[in-house]
Amino acid sequence: MDEQNVKPSYWAVLPATVRYDEKIPASAKLIFAEISALTEKRGFCYASNEYLMQLFGVSERTLQRHLKALEGRGYIQILDGDGGVGRRKIFAGINPLSNPVKIDGVTPTKLSPNPVKNVTHISKRNSKSSDPPKAPKGAGAGAGFVPKEAPDWKPERFAAFWKYYPLHKSKQAAIRAWDKLKPSDELLAVIGRALKSQIREEKAMAKHRGQPFEWKMYASTYLNNARWTDEVEESPTGQPDAPTPSGRRDLQWL
Repeated sequence: MDEQNVKPSYWAVLPATVRYDEKIPASAKLIFAEISALTEKRGFCYASNEYLMQLFGVSERTLQRHLKALEGRGYIQILDGDGGVGRRKIFAGINPLSNPVKIDGVTPTKLSPNPVKNVTHISKRNSKSSDPPKAPKGAGAGAGFVPKEAPDWKPERFAAFWKYYPLHKSKQAAIRAWDKLKPSDELLAVIGRALKSQIREEKAMAKHRGQPFEWKMYASTYLNNARWTDEVEESPTGQPDAPTPSGRRDLQWL
């Protein structure tokens, strides 16, 4: 899939059968909506794993689990390219009523129509999905803007967090997110342990794929979206990461 030329529809379809299916994770429902926005008139799209991973900031293992859940419930169908050479096709809306759910005692009977088709998305899809939006004038951008060297809230803790975080880009957005969150010492301990496990998981996945480790999520995205709450999955060896013992202070910034 050529991410440089991706032009999803302005509207995405999320039918009630998918929206209220308790067996589908919320993030998987967003992936379904994106697939629907990318679906062409032939009923399928060519969305690659890399595109969806960057767009939603998830690991390959998490993405595969969500796609499998959607396919297992009959909401999408994935067909690989001919002999593994051609691009795979993802069909959306294949038998969406195979697992109907009742809403206020009524079972939906059809997909909602897409109000607007072939409307170019206003955002640039060739940029990293985790790239935080530019701050509006008067809030950190524009004439007279002076970058902050440190946040107002616990600046020394932020400095240690920033040093440990694996991607050092868009520091001003990270500072704004930190001041907005105002993390307590207890929360910082939780964030530290989660971040360490998540980095270890991504490194293990990269090694398993024979690729260099690359952390793509901006610190501001991590803080604004509470990504420390993401579940850490099993390593490629099939063994779960050992939890950090309670009270252990093995991260300098905790």
